[in-house]
Amino acid sequence: MSPSSQWTLFIARPGRDRQHVIRDPRGEPRIIFGEDDGTRINDHLARYIVESLNAGLEVEDPNPDEGWFLDSPRDGDEQDPAILICDPDFEPRLEILDTDSPEVDQALGRKVVALINSYFMRNEASHPSASSAGSPT
Repeated sequence: MSPSSQWTLFIARPGRDRQHVIRDPRGEPRIIFGEDDGTRINDHLARYIVESLNAGLEVEDPNPDEGWFLDSPRDGDEQDPAILICDPDFEPRLEILDTDSPEVDQALGRKVVALINSYFMRNEASHPSASSAGSPT
C-alpha cells in the first residue's frame, strides 16, 4: 500500500456488519472499531476522527470524568497490550493497535478519547440523545 499524507478510513466488511478501520498516513491500521450498536455511531465517529486527525485538531477532553475513556494495559500485563477506548458504560468500543511504542499509542488513544468526547459535547445541544447514542443499549 502506498503511503499518503492523510489518515484514511477503511471499511473492512461493507454492509450491515461493517468493520471500521482507521489507517495512519503510512497506510498502517491504527484504530479498529468494535461492533456498532445499531445507531451507526461508528460511521459518524470514524469520519469525525479521520477529519480531525487530518486537520491537526487539538482538543482538550471536555468530559474526562464521565465520558468515553482510555483503558490501557496494567503494568506487567504482557499478555494483552491492547489499548481500548471504552464508552461511559465501560464497554470497549475501539482499539488502538500496538506500534511497539507505548508512548505513541497512549498519546493517540488520549487524543481519540478527547475527540470523541468533544464530538458528543458538540452534538448534545442540537441532538439531545446524541450522548446516549454512543452507549450500547
